[in-house]
Amino acid sequence: MLTDQERAHLEEHIAHYPEKRAGAIYCLYFMQDKYGYITKPSLNLVSELTDLSTTQLDELITFYTLLRRRPVGRNIMRVCDSISCHTRGAKKVLEAAENATGKALGEIANDGSITVLPSICLGLCDRAPAALINDDRVEGELTPERMRMILTELAEEEIKLSEKPDYQNIISMLTPQDAPAKPNKEVM
Repeated sequence: MLTDQERAHLEEHIAHYPEKRAGAIYCLYFMQDKYGYITKPSLNLVSELTDLSTTQLDELITFYTLLRRRPVGRNIMRVCDSISCHTRGAKKVLEAAENATGKALGEIANDGSITVLPSICLGLCDRAPAALINDDRVEGELTPERMRMILTELAEEEIKLSEKPDYQNIISMLTPQDAPAKPNKEVM
């Protein structure tokens, strides 16, 4: 699971604190960076290193929204659903994300490109409703239409990055929204 060097790194980090448990958050983030999320074996290892039970570690993970116990897509979009964003339409924005990806919040899009997560306050109240993509891209003043546009852009970026793009998977990820109705051609 961990190399000897990685384990030594974590042990050295933990040794800087007066109590082992103080290094738990760092260790959890380390495991998440390594595996994409915190796996059961990595949770057990952090428990062993920090003298915290797996239940106590799960409580930490539940509290810190940037820690994950489940796999996520290659992109992570956190959409704020706190009061400022909620009153300015976050619910409709989140519904648009579910409709566009065809997946419930927290699930991975069919092509693996994205996971959309509701998030407690991102501190972007002046740009509500707002989202944070991959911890480095901020999107504010979201609307359902803008959400679909952003998800389409992310899917297109996936096509460009892919050596052998599977266009059908990427295209099927996005469900057409507000498509004009086809004219009804009745034979008279």
